[in-house]
Amino acid sequence: MNDDKDKTEVFEMASGDISVWVEGGIHLKVNTTGKDPVELGEREALELGQLLIRLARE
Repeated sequence: MNDDKDKTEVFEMASGDISVWVEGGIHLKVNTTGKDPVELGEREALELGQLLIRLARE
């Protein structure tokens, strides 16, 4: 990431296991050790979907 990261709003979800930000395009990073999957409940999945739609429209 570049020096503008300090200015970029980062959204964290799933207790910090997922980070989402816009830097040119939408970036989604899974912050787990190894290749562990992140399980989302219904509410978290809906929140992530709504966030991605909002960021795509901006």
